Parts: sequence; structure tokens; C-alpha cells
Amino acid sequence: MTWTVHTCLITLAILCVWQAEVAETCRCMRHPQEQFCSADVVLKAKVLGGLKVVRAKHGSLSLKGYNIEELKSFKGNCIKIHTIYTFTTSSLCGITLKYNTEYLLSGSFLDGRLHVSSCGLVRQWDTLTDSQREGVVSQYEQGCGCKITHCYSWPCAARSSAECLWGNEPTEIKLFGKRTIGYTCTMKSDKSCAWCKNGGKDCIVA
Repeated sequence: MTWTVHTCLITLAILCVWQAEVAETCRCMRHPQEQFCSADVVLKAKVLGGLKVVRAKHGSLSLKGYNIEELKSFKGNCIKIHTIYTFTTSSLCGITLKYNTEYLLSGSFLDGRLHVSSCGLVRQWDTLTDSQREGVVSQYEQGCGCKITHCYSWPCAARSSAECLWGNEPTEIKLFGKRTIGYTCTMKSDKSCAWCKNGGKDCIVA
């Protein structure tokens, strides 16, 4: 499944929620690189304040807006973003942001509004590690042609060389250990994909 199709499916799912107006528990487990690659926009921004609650254009669900100062764009937008929107409830993956605080944010456009949710990148900028910042600046985008496959049971096997397994026990320990944090799913010169760091020089063989 391509990232474009993946983004369309996410958008369709949100629209279906708007139409049905059914509030279920927000469920999303996604690697930060998936959050980056599936987003229309990724940026560093300072939250200036909140806006009045507005109605979504499809259905009667409510959105809250935030005024932001865009500090740096990492993906997608060719115009300055001044406002972002999110659902008012956490059950629909809505988020709450602190005023006068800098964030890394990712979002997708719906009805002309930049929509941000807890299924995307929502991180206070000063809490990011150097590796995470490097991923956002350059590494994540280089691996957007790869597919991150979620493993819900172990052992787990990739279906093609263009996949990186995430969630299987041995790889997960290596990915999130204190000394190995910061790996990204990287496409190598032979078009295969692997968890790598340091610009693809150090890779994990799953």
C-alpha cells in the first residue's frame, strides 16, 4: 500500500466518523516515521493561543483551533500555516496543546483545515532527542518508499525486501534500547529496506 493510498484511507476513516458521529476510543499505534510519511504537513511551531470551538463541516462534531507561529517546515506546505484544528475529545484522537510552547506537529488537510491528532507527530520540541530531530530533518523522508510492517505476534516475517518489521521482539529491543534509539526504516542502494542509523551506515539485520 502506497503512502498516498494510506493517507486517503485515513482521511476516509475520519470522514466516516464525522458522518456517523460515533465516538469510539482513539486507537493508533504508529512508528514516528509512519506519522511523518503519511502526513501532508510536518512542522515546528509555537502555540500562541486557542480559538473558539467550531463545528466540523461534515456532521456535528466539534473542533478546537489553535493559533500557531510556524517556525520551520519539514514537509509539505508551501504557504505559512497560522491555524491548526483538532477534535475536542480525546476519544476521537483530539489533542491539547500548551500555550507559548514549541512543538513538532504533523497533520493532514481536511476541508481546507490542517487537522492534527494524537495519531500524528505531537511532541514538545525540547523533549526530542538528537536522533529524532535528525529523523525529521532528513532520515524519515528518505525512507518513505519503504513499508513499516507491524508485528502483533512473534515470530514475524516480512513479505518483501522493501519492508521493515516493527513490534517483533528481537528487533524492538534493538530499536528502543538506550544505546540504539534513533533508527529509521531506510531504503538502501539495492532498493531493499532495513532499520538503519547514521545515514544508513549502521543497519540491523532482522
